[in-house]
Amino acid sequence: MLFRSVGVPNDAVAEFTMLQNQFSPDFGHSSGGQFNQVVKSGTNEFHGSIYEYFENRNLNAADNLNSVQGNPLHPRFDDNRFGGTFGGPIKHNKLFFFVDYEYNPVGQTASTAYYAPTAAGYATLAALPGISSTNLSQFQKYLGTAAAAANPANLPNGTAVLVAPGPGSNEALATGVFAPGATGALTLPVGQVSSSLPSFINNEVGVASFDYNISDKDSLRARFILNRTGSEDATGFPGVFFGVQPDNAYLITLSEYHTFTPAVINELRLGYNRFYQDFPVFGSQTFPGLDAFPNIDVYELNAGYGPDPNAPQFTIQNLYQLTDNVSWTKGNHSFKFGFDGWSSIAPSSFTQRSRGDYEWTFLNDYLYDYVPDGLAERGLGNVVYYGNQQLLAAFANDTWKITPNLTLNLGVRYEYLTVPLSENTQDLNASASVPGLIEFHSPTTQKYNFMPRIGIAYSPGTSGKTSIRAGFGITRDVLYNNLGTLSLPPQLSTTVENTNLGATGFLAGGGIPANTSGGPVPQGAAAAAATSGFIPDQLRPEAYNWNFGIQHAFGDGYVFESRYVGTRGIFLPVQLDLNIQPTVNASNALPVYFSSAPSQATLNSLPNTQAGLINAYGNGGFFVPAYLNAGFTGNLVTGFMPEGSSSYNGWSNQLTKRLSNGLQFQGSYTWSHAIDNATDALDSTVLSPRRPQDSQNLAAEWASSLLDHRNRIVLE
Repeated sequence: MLFRSVGVPNDAVAEFTMLQNQFSPDFGHSSGGQFNQVVKSGTNEFHGSIYEYFENRNLNAADNLNSVQGNPLHPRFDDNRFGGTFGGPIKHNKLFFFVDYEYNPVGQTASTAYYAPTAAGYATLAALPGISSTNLSQFQKYLGTAAAAANPANLPNGTAVLVAPGPGSNEALATGVFAPGATGALTLPVGQVSSSLPSFINNEVGVASFDYNISDKDSLRARFILNRTGSEDATGFPGVFFGVQPDNAYLITLSEYHTFTPAVINELRLGYNRFYQDFPVFGSQTFPGLDAFPNIDVYELNAGYGPDPNAPQFTIQNLYQLTDNVSWTKGNHSFKFGFDGWSSIAPSSFTQRSRGDYEWTFLNDYLYDYVPDGLAERGLGNVVYYGNQQLLAAFANDTWKITPNLTLNLGVRYEYLTVPLSENTQDLNASASVPGLIEFHSPTTQKYNFMPRIGIAYSPGTSGKTSIRAGFGITRDVLYNNLGTLSLPPQLSTTVENTNLGATGFLAGGGIPANTSGGPVPQGAAAAAATSGFIPDQLRPEAYNWNFGIQHAFGDGYVFESRYVGTRGIFLPVQLDLNIQPTVNASNALPVYFSSAPSQATLNSLPNTQAGLINAYGNGGFFVPAYLNAGFTGNLVTGFMPEGSSSYNGWSNQLTKRLSNGLQFQGSYTWSHAIDNATDALDSTVLSPRRPQDSQNLAAEWASSLLDHRNRIVLE
């Protein structure tokens, strides 16, 4: 689903099954394997247990990378998972209960290092006229003092840290004592400061189940699962900005099973799922003269201080679900049909740089309170995004036993899923629409969402030792709930930037105050220039799945299976810069010479020159002409467009020895090839960029996927 699943302790699981072959349409929207867990129930006898699983640095093998990097071979890693279970009857043969509680603290190690002035360095700075005493005192307060000076060659820039003897010299702009050929800058002694960081996660899980056998025809099942996690947020620095970040999830289900006749059974299930995550600004620190404590960075010292750069933000998700399934056996047919519906209420809030991000390249410019040359931005408009959605789904399936050794499975599922509520705010940017190019409106909901399934199982002969299975199905997945958060219209939020380089009194003047005017609400051409996101009409990712397999049992409990599995994915979301193209193209590219240097005459005869490319870039050559002419030139216009695709083909072989005479094992080998043009759309890994190298030529990205693992062998 769109929502976070909850974890169940191993000791609370009665059954675990994985459906590898084609599954019937009563299972959700997504393709891939289906994993089912059944929580334990109580019995007519009281039973309980206590347990602990642990792993620590003394049990783990040494990591060679630690040796290469000069770290301890066995860094701290303490993982203890302990708990207890208890279950039994409340009323014999009628009402039963089962509970499990588990606590899992995980402790690791982390550290950071940066550079700061020595005591002598701070004394030098304090004596300089024009230095901002506030900026200096805040830097020393939060980043401390280096014990000894470092060799300038070992500093981040490989050169000494310089500071002007008085106001009027901007190092980023190379003015005053930093001008070419000028002298008078002072060398500041700085040294490395190392700091250990807390790194722990405390996980807490609770499970409760109640089972009530009302009669021979009716029974009730209730389940409650609690997941609570507290992790140390040490993303800010120093420790006064650390805190425990909460991450909680709850799941409650109530199911009623009724037997109308031996051939007709109904299951009614109600469910509620809640997820809550909060990233507060920890501590009550204030920066003199500012309305919020910003994030401050000085590049040449690799130093920064302030709260978690992503704070504050929160996510709340509430899911209410109703499901009803009817199973009906009629002759050689086993029918199953039902309804699945849910409604979500999901507010969240995240404004990038909501407290201000201020970054200087040089310590001198920070201390003399110049406008930051690296970054001086603040996001305004603390918008609460509502990812509220509703799903209405229905399915029907017929398992037809044509003969005792031939079964045909036919099914279909239909889903109607609304777009997240706040995506409709794209209407606010309607005045920026350019018909035929890009139009801003409430995204339309996809209505044609039929998903057929077909499967066949055949056992040749009469021995029952060989099975042949094949299947085909279409599934439509859901889109990430937060894509709209990243594509809000400019009428709701804006980023204010101060680019007045060379001006002083930046922090003393309040930095970028929260009440800074972002100007009038943009409309028309101003809206086009301010647009940075676009939400297309809903087109859910679609997967075509097929498989064919043969399974044979032989000997004393041996089973061998060989299967071919194929998947074709289309309409996958890809993060594209709609208004950007490469400046260099086939018509203006410069040649590359590998074998020998060309003659001057050859170079002089080239129709294209570097100067021409630089001129093209300066004239907006990196904009798509249609977007350039329409005025979409103020930002990258990013959209998660349904243009990605993928392909997977795999051949898997598995040999299983069922338990007999104290021996069991399983071995498997899989050859597969995964190809795609959109492995990742949200920058979750540096190995696969979130955007293609050319948003106008996605076909160039078609290649073996980052997820491609050609050969896989497993023995257990």
